[in-house]
Amino acid sequence: MPASEKAWPIGLDIGYSAVKGICPNRSFIFPAYARKLPEGRVTLKEEAPSDLRYRDVKTGEIWTVGSLAYDEVDADDVMDSEAELFGRHRYFSPMFQVIARTGMALGLETNEYGGPDGLPVYLETGLPPKYLSDASVLKEALGGHHDFELKIGNGAWKRFTFDLPQEHIHVMPQPLGALISASVGMDGRQMPIAQTYFSSNLVIFDPGFGTLDDYTVRKGSVVGYETFPELGMREVFARTCRDIQRMYGVEISVPELQNRLADGTIRSMDRREMKAVRHPFDDLLEKNSRRVCEEAVEKLKSVHNYYADVDYIIAAGGTYDAWAADFNRVFKDMEGLEIIPGNVNDPRLSNEYSNVRGYYFYLLNRLNR
Repeated sequence: MPASEKAWPIGLDIGYSAVKGICPNRSFIFPAYARKLPEGRVTLKEEAPSDLRYRDVKTGEIWTVGSLAYDEVDADDVMDSEAELFGRHRYFSPMFQVIARTGMALGLETNEYGGPDGLPVYLETGLPPKYLSDASVLKEALGGHHDFELKIGNGAWKRFTFDLPQEHIHVMPQPLGALISASVGMDGRQMPIAQTYFSSNLVIFDPGFGTLDDYTVRKGSVVGYETFPELGMREVFARTCRDIQRMYGVEISVPELQNRLADGTIRSMDRREMKAVRHPFDDLLEKNSRRVCEEAVEKLKSVHNYYADVDYIIAAGGTYDAWAADFNRVFKDMEGLEIIPGNVNDPRLSNEYSNVRGYYFYLLNRLNR
């Protein structure tokens, strides 16, 4: 990525589902999940290149992070609080601190494309528009002195000791990241199309795991924003959990369902007969995904007067990728309305990176100015 001679910029999107990051020498993504290992726990599986382990240098506690944290625990043992995983005020929870620091460490690690080399660290992140009042609390949670170790794959433990002053942290509305991403090229410079966007009426459609964020810009001025916590992918999973309990008598939480996504089945037990049956839930997941997408579209039709005077919809996020076919079909006959994926200017990155790519380039350009 384009870099700065003055500082080491990190764009970090600490989402409810995944942590995404961009810095001068890499982009990265991992599931926003961590588990503290019991003392004396022995792991027999071979270490995968993407395995992440975090160690507290003061207590010696070790956490598995990302997909490894899911892999190393049976779904029946997952007892995490959904408030800690998905709550708005999770910033000082141990799990949030672990995944945030892991993201910062990946953004600071030196590789074949260079490293910080003593440059001051600056961080750009984001919040849903209606949660921006939490910015000072988030800065407090991310800022200060950090001292911990990280192990990637079968590599050696690396110690990360650094200071991140709160004044080096900036928090923007998440959907604004997608708008910036759609407006700048791979060199980080504003593209000619940006002037068209800023002189038009556009809506940023940013469905994530925890929330659906909607951001309205008219002729370059932000005129409205909404955050809908009931219309994200978490709601899709919650409905699927209820369907599984109703149909198969298996009580399962959203974190447990996430742990079953790779396999795509749940198991019901008849303990009297010692009989177990596996049930695929892909059809339930697809049904609920389509329904929540439809509800999101209907909600936003009323918010935007059926998009009668909207020129562009900038669509961002992994949830949009899951909904793209159904969402885009709604607008297929709307002449003069164009849907732009947030990652349109960088084919190397999936749409999951749209917001954080905008964070990075906003920070980089601000540092260079």
